[in-house]
Amino acid sequence: MRNIIYLSILLFFSSCSKNQDENNIFSSDEIYRTVIEGVDTAKKDISKADSIFYVFNRYDTLIVMSSEHEDILQPTQTIKKEGYFKYNKNKIIVTEPYKPTFQFLKENNKLIPIKEYEGKYPYYDGSDYQKGLIYKIKDLNHLELIDKGNLTKYFHRIPEYEIPMPPAPTM
Repeated sequence: MRNIIYLSILLFFSSCSKNQDENNIFSSDEIYRTVIEGVDTAKKDISKADSIFYVFNRYDTLIVMSSEHEDILQPTQTIKKEGYFKYNKNKIIVTEPYKPTFQFLKENNKLIPIKEYEGKYPYYDGSDYQKGLIYKIKDLNHLELIDKGNLTKYFHRIPEYEIPMPPAPTM
């Protein structure tokens, strides 16, 4: 009887430690839970065919964006990626935070490094677009859904960041 009690206590503590190891990437369990819920929601409601997901953090905004292929959509080609992790046969790529209001990632996170893509990008047929979910980070334990679905209006080109064309050569 005593052995059964010891065994059940041991199993209880090992299951608690297993749940703690689940989030070894983000600085808060709420952010991890929101990213996973965002992936599940995007897969169920927005696009069932997508298996690549990007996680962006800009100031106090968290974006979970889905794509059919890797490095096809703007801004996924040019942004620096921290790494990725797998979840339910989906590849979730975490990008470098841009001027984050809150510490978004753990210092020693368990992201798998990504080799920067060298060479020619894959062919883009124009059928994919920016879609996903946007959250407002009020603090590390409170996130609020801002928008869901088509996100193309948030990823437009800003004229002041465009590189001007070089002048025509003079003859």
